[in-house]
Amino acid sequence: MVPAPDAAAPESDLPPGAIFCLRAVGEAAESAAEPGYPLSPNFVVHVSDKGEVLHPYTQAKQVLDRLKKAAIGRDLPDAGACARFDKATRYGRDMEDYQGLLARAVASIAGKSEERAVASLFSPGGTHALKGEFAGINDFEVVAFLVILPHAEAA
Repeated sequence: MVPAPDAAAPESDLPPGAIFCLRAVGEAAESAAEPGYPLSPNFVVHVSDKGEVLHPYTQAKQVLDRLKKAAIGRDLPDAGACARFDKATRYGRDMEDYQGLLARAVASIAGKSEERAVASLFSPGGTHALKGEFAGINDFEVVAFLVILPHAEAA
């Protein structure tokens, strides 16, 4: 857990939300990546606390840059942010908000696969949109996630 940076800080482009690192565990999920995607079968996605995908897995470098910005100089999670997270989630028993953000992250990965399949409908050689091809939330496991909390006064 880390707090969002001060608006005046140089790293202020790190809005509240979560950065997810996911691993494809299903056959459909493994084929969800763009051809040549270098991190496959892993995906990193930054989702805002409003559910907006800020950086999809195709922008992995930007997601990793943000992750680095949040973590640089820290050996341990921010104690204040952890206490606020524990209070907001009842010590992890109420993760509904973060489950929603996770669902948005997975949908952004599966959605890219769907976009490619639809585009193939208009390409010579036919479609590759097959029943059961698209990945869902059960086709991914969470490897890690970083929560970026809003400032205490904004929460």
